[in-house]
Order: sequence, then structure tokens, then C-alpha cells
Amino acid sequence: MTLKENERVILTVLYTITMLVAFAGNGFLIYIVWKKPEVRSLTSFMFVNMAIADLLVALIVMPWSIAHIHTDGSWMIPGVFGEVMCKGVVYIAYATLTASILCLTIIAMDRYCTIVHPLRRNLWFRKPKLTVPFIWIFSLASMSIFPAIQTVEEIGKLSVCSLSVYILGDPYMAIRGLFLYLVILNYLIPLSVISFLYIITARKLWFHAAPRNEHSTENREQQETLKRRVVWMLIIVTSTFALCWLPPQVIHLMYVMQAWNIEVNLQPNVTFVCFWFGHANSAINPWLYIFLSAKVNTAFIRIVSKRNRQSPPSHSIITSNAFLPTEQEAVEEESRL
Repeated sequence: MTLKENERVILTVLYTITMLVAFAGNGFLIYIVWKKPEVRSLTSFMFVNMAIADLLVALIVMPWSIAHIHTDGSWMIPGVFGEVMCKGVVYIAYATLTASILCLTIIAMDRYCTIVHPLRRNLWFRKPKLTVPFIWIFSLASMSIFPAIQTVEEIGKLSVCSLSVYILGDPYMAIRGLFLYLVILNYLIPLSVISFLYIITARKLWFHAAPRNEHSTENREQQETLKRRVVWMLIIVTSTFALCWLPPQVIHLMYVMQAWNIEVNLQPNVTFVCFWFGHANSAINPWLYIFLSAKVNTAFIRIVSKRNRQSPPSHSIITSNAFLPTEQEAVEEESRL
């Protein structure tokens, strides 16, 4: 069953708007963190990492989805280049998903250690120079099965970019294992870990009194308020990710059910809409962080309104390269909040 013409138009418009919003939001976020040293922290570095992943989705995966809508799944790129593109698009789609959820997991770990175990500062995942390579190496390695099994096949007179799971043995068992692997690795396990860490962190913030120290009561309360705002922001971002990627993961589970010979009908329009929800998360992520983070939001407003051009000369000296904090200093500063 193919898509109707009005369905093609609606999905194309949805994807086009999503691409434009994703390019604008992720571009702004990367620019803000690059130009404004006061917003730099481990959280902002992780969101920049997510922004890079989201830009890859908007640049490669979304155009492929639009083409897929209008070609009814047939692969129009011939030759070796077409084979490479077929493997690469699917590989990038799943690797960027893995990178995004890993970023959210590391942010949750950082908030947990900062608030629940504030004395533990020299942890490897608080060092962006170690964390960023780990995220991408793990993401690319864990999804490396797709270049091996994704290929262009001839079905009748059509060329189709599809999974060729026969090299894995029993095709039905391979499909069940592959899509269960995706659901568990990229959804169930990380969201369970994130939820557990945020529950403990929230209990510490809301139900335990702040320890006495040299700071005044007002300063302690201000720090607790800042921590709560950050945690609320991250809970909202994670919940949005979970809701956006729930429909595609349900589709994956339906593929598993089909491989178990359970009768499940997948309508093409429903399938496309479900995956659009997942891709739309790439457009939502940066704007959530821009609007929910006080520092980033302030920097964004200044850039948009061009107030930074009216800043006094002393500001340009303070924010010059001679006074920029290093990545590690920015992370340590955030860990004190």
C-alpha cells in the first residue's frame, strides 16, 4: 500500500518545517556556546554534542525520509555510490540516536554526582575531552552492524535500500534480535538509568536540607534553587526525548512481533508519522535548552537583539580569548552550582 497524494504533501511539509527549525536551533546553540564563554559547562558541551548529532539527522536522514515518501521506498541512487549512501544514511540515523541518548545519560550522571555526591569531582565523564570521543566511538561501534546488513536489493524492477539479514542466519531470529537490541540499548536501559538517577537527585534536592557551611542561608537557598531549575530543565528535555522516540520504538517492537508471526498491520502513513516524531526531536532539543537554560536564553536574546554590539568596551576585554575559561574550568564551575 502506497501513500496518498495528500499524505505525501502533509509529510513533506512536516519534514521541511522540521528541517528548517532543526538547522536554526542547533546552529544557534552551537554558535552561542562557541561565542559566549559564560554558558560553557559540561551540560552545554553535551548539548552541543547532541546538536551535532541533530544536525546530521536534519542534513542526511530527513532528506532521505522525504525522498522515501515520494519514491515509495525505491532507491534512486545507482552504483557503488548508491550502495554507500544506503548503508551510510541508516548507519548515521541510528548512531546519532545512540549519541543523543548517551549525552542525556551522561548529563544525568553528572547532575547526580554534583548534587548527591558533591565531593566526587575528578570523574572521567566530567571531562569533555574524554566524554565526547567516548560517546561517538561507542555510538558508531554499537551500530556498526548496519553497514554490514543494509544493502540495495533488486525486487522486481525496483531497487530498494533494505536490511539483508540473511547473512546473520535465520532471518526471523535476526530481525527479532536486531530490533529488540535497538529498543533495549537506545531506549529502555538509558531511560531507566536516567529516571533512577533523577529520582534520587530530586529527593536529595526537595526533601533533604542543605548542609551547613560557610555560605549564608540566602546563598545556600539560591544555589538550591539553581540546582532545581537545572534538574527540572533536564527532566523536561529527557521526557521530550522519551515521548518523541516512543512511537518509533513501538514500530520496532511491531517488527519484532511480525517476525514472531503475530498478525500486525503497519499502515505506511502511520509508520512515517511515527518516525517523523523521532526525527522531530532533533528540532525540539536545542530550542528547549535555549529557552529553559537561563544563561543560554540570556545569551540568545542578546545575540538576536544585537545588544552585545552595544556592550561597553570593558565587556569585550573580559570576554576576550585571553580570559576564556578552559573546558575543565567551566565544568568545575558548573559542578559547584
